[in-house]
Amino acid sequence: MNLLIVESPTKAAKIAKFLSGDWRVEASRGHLRDLPEKALGVDLKHEFTLEYQVLPDHRGTLSRLKKLAATANAVYLATDPDREGEAIAWYLAELLKHETQKLPVHRVTFNAVTQKAVTEALAAPRRIDLALVDAQIARRTLDRLVGYLVSPLACKKLDGRYSAGRVQSACLRLVVEREQEIATFQPTRYWRLQAMLQVDGAPFTAYLSAVRDTRAAHWPQAVVEKVAGLLKEAVFTVAQIKGAEVTRHPLPPFSTSSLQQAASKALGLTPDRTMQLAQSLYEHGLITYMRTDAVFVAPEAQDAAQTLIESQYGLRYVPALPQVYTTNNATAQEAHEAIRPTDVTLRVETLPAGAGRDLYALIWKRFVSSQMSDARYAVQAAQISAMQAPDKPYPVEFMAKGRTLIFDGFLKVYEEAPDAGETRNEDQPLPALTNGQTLPLTSLTPSEHATEPPPRFTDASLIAALEQHGIGRPSTYAGMIRLLGESGYVKVEGNRLIPTEAGLTLNAFLSASFPEVFAPDFTAKFETQLDQITTGKAERLTVLSNFWLAFYPLYKPLADQYAPQAKPAPKAPLKVLGKCPKCGGDLVERQTKQGVFAGCIHFPKCKGRPAPVAFGPADRTRR
Repeated sequence: MNLLIVESPTKAAKIAKFLSGDWRVEASRGHLRDLPEKALGVDLKHEFTLEYQVLPDHRGTLSRLKKLAATANAVYLATDPDREGEAIAWYLAELLKHETQKLPVHRVTFNAVTQKAVTEALAAPRRIDLALVDAQIARRTLDRLVGYLVSPLACKKLDGRYSAGRVQSACLRLVVEREQEIATFQPTRYWRLQAMLQVDGAPFTAYLSAVRDTRAAHWPQAVVEKVAGLLKEAVFTVAQIKGAEVTRHPLPPFSTSSLQQAASKALGLTPDRTMQLAQSLYEHGLITYMRTDAVFVAPEAQDAAQTLIESQYGLRYVPALPQVYTTNNATAQEAHEAIRPTDVTLRVETLPAGAGRDLYALIWKRFVSSQMSDARYAVQAAQISAMQAPDKPYPVEFMAKGRTLIFDGFLKVYEEAPDAGETRNEDQPLPALTNGQTLPLTSLTPSEHATEPPPRFTDASLIAALEQHGIGRPSTYAGMIRLLGESGYVKVEGNRLIPTEAGLTLNAFLSASFPEVFAPDFTAKFETQLDQITTGKAERLTVLSNFWLAFYPLYKPLADQYAPQAKPAPKAPLKVLGKCPKCGGDLVERQTKQGVFAGCIHFPKCKGRPAPVAFGPADRTRR
């Protein structure tokens, strides 16, 4: 019997249907061991060694896997095809080391839960990639150090329950800094001059574009008002017409971050919900692996898409050469594919109604459109002069622009939804114009405008900012944004993210106390170094040491300042000498400057003292 271990029970049940009776497919249900919950779990004196412990809820799972491994002919570790999955495979190998010491242990990965992908993976096993494991361990170590060392300081300084995270707090800083930009924004006012012109009764718009030798779209009020007054009796004519054909390329198929952004804009899904649904679609064999930075598409998937496009939309929608995409992320895992349907012929109508079907439809449309022909537009621009008299133009110029879609191409299938609050200009062609043509003026309208502050982040725009800054990994964005909300540092109004008072307070403390550690560029620098571990360009201990050298000088003074104060030594118990004659409480030995005496333990509420001693004659003699 061969034992194949995956992470998810759903995936295990799906794969078991592909394999013969010689295979046993079991699920580890994620991590079997982790760092202790109530301790740092990092040995700072011994090269940042992590102190793992088996998770209590997974002891039964581990026991079952050990029994199965002990009777297996070989063990195949098929955890997820990413760095965390590689680390889980290594943990499993370590935990099953005793049972598998005489067995072959193989690492296999597949990008889709299909019979073809699984069969091909089992036919090409490999060893665990320790560079990927090292990178994941380094990431886990950094996150642990920051979370478990900084969070208690924040709680003590701010007198409340606060938590910090290496990437989470950098994300919060972006939200807070955006809020500060909005609060301090000073609008700039400008003017535009619109001329409404006609051609054979059809109106179109042109705008003031040049005054003497100055070209601009925005103008001071005085200039616009002067030009408007000057041109009341002017005659407008076409000075020059320019036209060109431009192409618009389709967007690449989804990566993790672009899927989260598109699902937020088109379906209103939170990043966390998007990833939950994508995980389910993947485990049921409907899409490829959903945690990926890459936009690569396998040749056979391209061929299948082009066959479908030709049969369904026509040959002109198939590009002469396949569309090829490259990622802008230098650390992307190129071995992965983009997110796509495993079977492009499976249509959305065959799936049960719900958010999962809507997400599949979005993935299907984006993938199919990415393999289609470019869209083509005819773009026109008309330069228009204002004339005092024939051959006597005013020193001003107006510009009118238009665009006409002449071939929809990929737009036949997919057009990305706009950002919240974004207005998308519809294509409006210019009417037919000829050089020297006179254009009747309908109106000349000055209008005042003002620059606007940057908008608050949405889920989609925050993910785009995180990716642009190189903060964290796309696979962590969903959980990070959810955690900011659950911790009470960010609230949602409409679909905009707004820092709360707790978030502002925490960010102020972290920015003042650890100005570099939570800065976007510092976080991004270490993200790059963590990624370099996977390619051998950096070593785990070097990266961790570099971080510690930057972090510790900031941490140590605060740790000393907020260290628990030593408690005073407990006093020795009072010696009981009898019972108080007033209240019945204990009479205890008390010490004053005048000496030792017996007094009530309830002093000063009770001032009872022992009764005087009666002395006889012999006693008086002794005195």
